[in-house]
Amino acid sequence: MNIVKDNTKIISYSSLIISSITLILLLYTVIINPAIFQGPEGQPGMPGPDGQLGMPGPEGQPGMPGPEGQKGFSPSYYAQKVYEESKAGVVSIKVYDSNELEQQTGIGSGFIYNELGHIITNNHVIQGGYGFVVVYFDGSMSEAEVIGKDSLGDLAVLKTDLPDSVKKLELESKISIGEQVFAIGSPVGLVGSITAGVISQTNRTGLSILPMIQTDASINPGNSGGPLINSEGKVVGINSMGYRGGEFEALGFAIPSSIAKRIIPNLIEEGEHKHPFIGISASFLDPIQIRGKSVPKEITSGLEIQNIRPNSAAERYGLEKDDIIISMGGYSLRAQHDISYVLHHFFTPDENISIELVRNGEIMNIELVLGTRPIN
Repeated sequence: MNIVKDNTKIISYSSLIISSITLILLLYTVIINPAIFQGPEGQPGMPGPDGQLGMPGPEGQPGMPGPEGQKGFSPSYYAQKVYEESKAGVVSIKVYDSNELEQQTGIGSGFIYNELGHIITNNHVIQGGYGFVVVYFDGSMSEAEVIGKDSLGDLAVLKTDLPDSVKKLELESKISIGEQVFAIGSPVGLVGSITAGVISQTNRTGLSILPMIQTDASINPGNSGGPLINSEGKVVGINSMGYRGGEFEALGFAIPSSIAKRIIPNLIEEGEHKHPFIGISASFLDPIQIRGKSVPKEITSGLEIQNIRPNSAAERYGLEKDDIIISMGGYSLRAQHDISYVLHHFFTPDENISIELVRNGEIMNIELVLGTRPIN
């Protein structure tokens, strides 16, 4: 009996051991190495429905501001801005006859050059006048006197006692074709009028001894002597003449500030300005016109001397009719106005200048001393 019991216990213990080992193997397989019982990968199931949207996060910090963009072009904006900033520097000039001071004979425009009371205008505004009254933007007035004038360049300077309410306007030499400009003045006596336009072209000749600015801003009688102002409120020219009606449409001209800067100080200090002078009249030759001339092949343009003024620098230093000038003072001449531009921007009377020219097919250089342009 004891033997049977012992055998039964042995079998029970063996079954228990086997069950334990089986359980251990099963746990190992499922937990530690489940790949043993994995079948082939099945097809992916259909995606489930989208979950609910989460709550929005907190607002982020604003980024750094980008670079400032270009301002849009607004003619009315600039016209208002320029007028408000410049009106205190623009004046009207009433001109009285030399015989009867009670009789006003003309009106023009001008602008304040400095705090010392110097006012710039055209010479033709004050020419023939005896008494002058300056009228300011606020209606106040003061008497003025002419202290300097340049009949050839059509500029004049008056001197007066300025009221505290006015300001000077700054001259600006830099200009660009197409740049917006404004003419402020007193056309036909309408004080404080502003017109707008652009710089149509520069260095126009034949209207004056000076190269002129061309603009389509309206310039009428009474505007003469007033400022031509850019969008920054600076004076780029002194309005001098205008054409309108008939074949002309908004054709105005102004003396460039780049040249006025050279003239005005002399008018203030000396009462006059002397213009450089060679003493020739010349015609421009383009590449076709120059073909029939005796010039080297590399020369494609120049100015052919037509006449030489007696007792001029040109005569004294041996320039001749039919000489073809190709450069002056180191500047090539490629247009009719180039002689005037070079002389009035870079040279003064009694100054040496080098003339490069072609004579009888040969290139040569002549050094001469510039003279002073006579009034007549």
